Amino acid sequence: MAKVRVVASIVPLADFCRQIGGDRVDVEVFIPPGASPHSFEPSPGALANLAQAKVLVYNGAGLEPWVDRFLAALGDHKPALVEAAQGIELIQEVPKQLAGLEVGETGHHQSGDYGKAKQGVRESNSQRTSHAAEVGNPHIWLDPILVQDTCRRIAAVLAQVDPPHRTFYEANLHHYVAELAALHERIATRTAAFRIKEYIGFHPSFSYFARRYQLREVGVLEAAPGREPTPRALAGIVQAIKCYGIRVIFSEPQFSPRLAQAIARDTGVKVLMLDPIGGRLPYGENYLKLMQYNLETMARAME
Repeated sequence: MAKVRVVASIVPLADFCRQIGGDRVDVEVFIPPGASPHSFEPSPGALANLAQAKVLVYNGAGLEPWVDRFLAALGDHKPALVEAAQGIELIQEVPKQLAGLEVGETGHHQSGDYGKAKQGVRESNSQRTSHAAEVGNPHIWLDPILVQDTCRRIAAVLAQVDPPHRTFYEANLHHYVAELAALHERIATRTAAFRIKEYIGFHPSFSYFARRYQLREVGVLEAAPGREPTPRALAGIVQAIKCYGIRVIFSEPQFSPRLAQAIARDTGVKVLMLDPIGGRLPYGENYLKLMQYNLETMARAME
């Protein structure tokens, strides 16, 4: 019997599909692991290939702005859909203190001369999708509790398109949800012991993680993709480093580390890499290993 062809927009969603679908599914990652989903634009050929999928699993919440255009072009011939963010209460914006703003000012960043000079490279705002322009922060997959709901919906859609194997998908779901629950417990236990609860990230990708585990995101280098911090925001980051005894700025492999490195040089802290997407060594495309890597990286900076 032919396998169910599934396309997942990003690596974590693809892993969820493989864990639940097992050998009954053929899963393809649509956005290359090294690319930023915020700026990715698929080619016409890639979209034509995607149209042949039986199931499309995507995050939503503005992470993949091309999805709506793609589905509209398909008309009535759409694949079965799983939108991970559907029904999730999203974090709506970057708090003003992260953006270095006073009350009454907008949370939208303008380009700063420091960021332009220090980063050395800059993508135009028209090439990058702003969190602020969308319905909320899309990085829900970095909360293992929210992931459980996503996995349940993946299992339901796989059972819908492949009814003879419903019990197979449900059994795999039960097993994987238990693994996600164990991951949550490990993270909760470890983060509860962190001496430093505050951190500075590259952009607000770990906001849901921070909310779940009572950590505080006290600064971000880019409040929205492609928008460098203002001089006031940079001053706020430097102040936060001193105030909270922060030892590390977190960068991400999907973006240039130059801005983080420049601030680290000026403040005497280190730069460590958190990965919200995966697809690199040592964790590859395994979500559980990816989250364990991120936990260990945070622990190096915050224990």
